[in-house]
Amino acid sequence: MNTPQATVEAVVTAVIGSGERAYVVVRLNTALPDSKLEAGTTVTFSLSEWSGRHGPKRGQVVILSDIEKFKDGWRARSASPVCA
Repeated sequence: MNTPQATVEAVVTAVIGSGERAYVVVRLNTALPDSKLEAGTTVTFSLSEWSGRHGPKRGQVVILSDIEKFKDGWRARSASPVCA
């Protein structure tokens, strides 16, 4: 059974590296309801998971989903920009 993925807003704090190994560090704006993710939690995602037309920039607000816990921290499997 497929369940809808919860989404949460975060702010980009850093874009690290380049090419295939590049990743983005974000800090959550709000807590993710019914989870261990609180406001201020740091999450990372690979640039290969980014769905925006342009690369993410420091200070940009993004939407994360499919967030999983790993030994080294939380990782989002999907990230996109907040657009008007």
